[in-house]
Amino acid sequence: MNNKELRREIYPLAEKVAEELGYEVVDIEFQNGSKHDLLSIFIYKKDGIDLDDCTEMSRNLEKELDNIEILKNPYYLEISSPGLDRPLKTKDDYRRNIGNEVDVKLYAPIDGKKEFSFVLDRYDDEFVYCKVDDEELKIPIKSIASMKQTIKF
Repeated sequence: MNNKELRREIYPLAEKVAEELGYEVVDIEFQNGSKHDLLSIFIYKKDGIDLDDCTEMSRNLEKELDNIEILKNPYYLEISSPGLDRPLKTKDDYRRNIGNEVDVKLYAPIDGKKEFSFVLDRYDDEFVYCKVDDEELKIPIKSIASMKQTIKF
């Protein structure tokens, strides 16, 4: 079974366990190793993820993974927060960040600018919407090179 097939098999299981515990699965990564493989699951909750959340998710998911025996090689299970600095790529990422300030880099300029910082207002299938200088800005999703939550210290 290749990595893509493994992800497709594990994702629904991880989502079920996460939902029962009050989390969302943001992403799954699988890496083959020489001695052990690495299965990384990134989870989210509005108030943030802490060590107890990771431990709880790990214990519950590990039981499920052992029951279905989908991973044939020895593996490490890593549960973590996706981190504030990760790129926002999916509609779920957009949904989780409505009302948050984001930094956006574009492939081509809009009104002479390729970089924007704004509060994400809403989105649809084709655009993200925000307010810039009291005017609504509509950015085509396909024009976005990267979008990340703004991190302020």
